[in-house]
Amino acid sequence: MSDFECQRQSGEIDQLMAAMNRAQLAMVPAKKDATNPFFHSKYADLPAVWDALHSFRVEGIVATQSPMEGPDGYIVLETQLTHTSGQWLRSRLKMRVGKDDPQGYGSAITYARRYALGAMTGLVTEEDDDGNAASPQPTTKNFAQKFPEQAKAIDAKLKEPVVNPSAPIVGPPPSLLPGLEDGSYTLIFPKELKGRRIGDVTDVQLTWLAKYYNEKLSAPANAQSPYRQEWEAILKEVWAEQLRPSRFNQVPA
Repeated sequence: MSDFECQRQSGEIDQLMAAMNRAQLAMVPAKKDATNPFFHSKYADLPAVWDALHSFRVEGIVATQSPMEGPDGYIVLETQLTHTSGQWLRSRLKMRVGKDDPQGYGSAITYARRYALGAMTGLVTEEDDDGNAASPQPTTKNFAQKFPEQAKAIDAKLKEPVVNPSAPIVGPPPSLLPGLEDGSYTLIFPKELKGRRIGDVTDVQLTWLAKYYNEKLSAPANAQSPYRQEWEAILKEVWAEQLRPSRFNQVPA
């Protein structure tokens, strides 16, 4: 590798820095019109970033970006800001590619271009991370995968025929988890109650749990959540415990 390739800036950058200062004072935020389909967050796409850097071009600063040879499964992008005086700054960004196909590499390069330009110019390009297409996505287990036996019991209960569909429903439906009709259901949330039997918590705590899971199930953002079945099952346990005649108050130790 030559000395030139190792350099990150020209010998003098005073004129470039003065021009960047003026450009940043005149710079307007990039329009965050694009939406990340995974996290539903807003971010500025590459055309919006380029438009927001108009003040840099007015000050005679040219931005160039070049993909370079890199290790397998990675892209390497070099970004350089060059002033009309001949002074320049350079940076390199190496990024792992999520999918080993042309779309994966294209997505990674586009993502890297936005971030490199934002980092070198000070431009904010997004509200939250949207690099999902350029990085592997974590997998989450749903309720049936985490608790297969309970999921089977719930499914079987839901498939049972209704004896008298015209009869009014009084109170919450019975527990869907077999063997837990005696208040022995073990809470997993919140941290203060984790591991405790639902029959051992106070009325105030039961009311808080009912409100919490009702709000979770009512929130539009959770309409397609894989945990809805789990929340519904827990809420039914809370309801059943609230209506239990032998209910007693006891503050957890």
